[in-house]
Amino acid sequence: MSQFIDVQRPVSEKLKRILEEEKNDIPKLISDLKKLIEEDPYYLETYIKLSEIMENEGYIKEAEEIVLQALERAMELLKGEDGKLPQSVPWEYETNRHIIRAILEAGITLWEVGEIDEALRVLKLLYKLVPGDPIGVRYYILAILEGMGFEEFELTFGKNGGYDIKSLEEWFERHKEKFTKFVED
Repeated sequence: MSQFIDVQRPVSEKLKRILEEEKNDIPKLISDLKKLIEEDPYYLETYIKLSEIMENEGYIKEAEEIVLQALERAMELLKGEDGKLPQSVPWEYETNRHIIRAILEAGITLWEVGEIDEALRVLKLLYKLVPGDPIGVRYYILAILEGMGFEEFELTFGKNGGYDIKSLEEWFERHKEKFTKFVED
């Protein structure tokens, strides 16, 4: 079984420092995040942070484009020389988490903008790549299959900046047959 384990990326420490030092100077922060992307276009956490900032500043379309760029880079990074994806990208390896988050953010973004088939394709891929689904991709997939929008999902299950896991799990158990059928196709 081939599994992907990314390398430790030096820009990860730079990103933490820049986010802390420049949090009150948004134009400089945006500029420096773009420079970090140039320095290491495969450290995807930078894209995620830049996208969040752009969205918060009202640049919605640009934020979406940045997330989709991160998805492209994730696919480039994960595909081997043979052009095939690995069988797994374990969450347990912290060096993989930026990739997993980038794919998840892309799936959610596609869902938010109404590109449902593409969102499902991306989220299904992520579900199959990450053993044990520690990030709960199954919930997003089922919500889409049930016809929920992302905002409705957040309003229904959101709690204190996270999710109400108990109600989410109960809901999933009641409707999981639809999810199971979808991921097995």
